[in-house]
Amino acid sequence: MRVLQTLTTGPEPCTYLPDQEATLEHVVVAQLSPEEYEQKMNDGWRKFGPVLFHPVCARCQECRPLRIPVAEFVPSRSQRRALAKNAGLEVRYARPTIEPTRLALYNRYHQHQEAQKGWPVGERDTDDYAFSFLHNPVPAVEISVWEGESLRAIVLADVTPSTVSGVYHYYDPTSEGSSLGTFAMLQTIALAQKLGKPWAYFGYWIATCPSLSYKANFRPCEVRQDDGQWQRLFV
Repeated sequence: MRVLQTLTTGPEPCTYLPDQEATLEHVVVAQLSPEEYEQKMNDGWRKFGPVLFHPVCARCQECRPLRIPVAEFVPSRSQRRALAKNAGLEVRYARPTIEPTRLALYNRYHQHQEAQKGWPVGERDTDDYAFSFLHNPVPAVEISVWEGESLRAIVLADVTPSTVSGVYHYYDPTSEGSSLGTFAMLQTIALAQKLGKPWAYFGYWIATCPSLSYKANFRPCEVRQDDGQWQRLFV
């Protein structure tokens, strides 16, 4: 790993827990091997593009990395329904890319989440998107979901020796009732299965934040504890 810069932001109002303040440590890298990033994830870090980060909040430790043991995963009844509802869609794998259709879908999704869930303004231009998802020091995969020639969802994932790590996903907000978001999340696990990876990583989980608590619906799952050990969340 070759580090270009380290910095800390905050404390500032937390995006996920309104009564808390967030402080993040960031590391900007010029080089990062898949093995190094996997170790950083196991140490509690995540990243967008070349920027690694993890919370170092003074009064809160609610952000906990969550992972799925792929060989043990069994879809729930609602997840099986999501698979059935979207069985006619085509799933494609490629390198991450950016063009107007993807950027428009990303921004429509964020506008919907801003209106429905109070998310902060998240509109991106081509440069923002490329920095977060394309300027990647480790191998990455874009999973795209299509209905004919219409793009319905995108899942962006990093690949390390033992993991497929879900970086971000977004989908057509007009597809309410189709469980397209759940279907998209399941594609991260499906890719891990295809690649023979033992783990699918889903980023940070917060039990009391609806925007992140849903990740524990994919079971069994494990969360990282303060001592660095992973503990099964549901038996």
